[in-house]
Amino acid sequence: MENQFETEYRAWLDRHISESRGERLRRIKERHGFGERVFLEHTWWPVVGNFDHLYPEYEFIDAEGKYCYMDYGYIRFPEPTCIECDGFGSHVRDIDRYTFTRGLDRQNEIVLANWNILRFSVDKLKEDPIDCQKYIRRMMEEWYGKTRHELLELPIYQREIVRLAIRSLGTFTIEMACACLGRKEKFVRNELRQLIEKQILEKASGTMRIHSYRLAIRYFMQ
Repeated sequence: MENQFETEYRAWLDRHISESRGERLRRIKERHGFGERVFLEHTWWPVVGNFDHLYPEYEFIDAEGKYCYMDYGYIRFPEPTCIECDGFGSHVRDIDRYTFTRGLDRQNEIVLANWNILRFSVDKLKEDPIDCQKYIRRMMEEWYGKTRHELLELPIYQREIVRLAIRSLGTFTIEMACACLGRKEKFVRNELRQLIEKQILEKASGTMRIHSYRLAIRYFMQ
């Protein structure tokens, strides 16, 4: 898996370098660094498994014609997403008032242009990538999976279990599923078993008897 990431990452980055010009090309070569790669390798890749629709140092022009660059632009219907990997030194410790104000203006311009925004600290990406992965999973479902046919075709109880899994951001227990559906454990376990067979859920804990569940990675890779 690690070798596959490295191969795909190099091909993806080389392609964007070859397709870029001017300031964007300079920024990819000089500013696409440690934090940006950590995000891709330990947060993005384990959840998504590809770099489709993802653009490094994406060029954005605001309403006044000013250029700015996002760490990543995820360009996909129905709305694009700006993803930022913020290092503490460059974004907080060494910032002046003008730069701070300009950063807020920039974010407002992006939001008003109908972009979604996700921001991660580089410290969090290094220290707790599993927690960061939860937000990418939720992004894929909340912003890009609302019309997923597989979800709409599920029986109503199974559909609600999947939505519970999405809201939980990680694992959920049999007790949580029973409370969500208002049904007894035997009925709920049968629904959960069917979702595992469909490869929508997977076991999170338990050996002889499953105690907690989570969404299967395959669910986000279609």
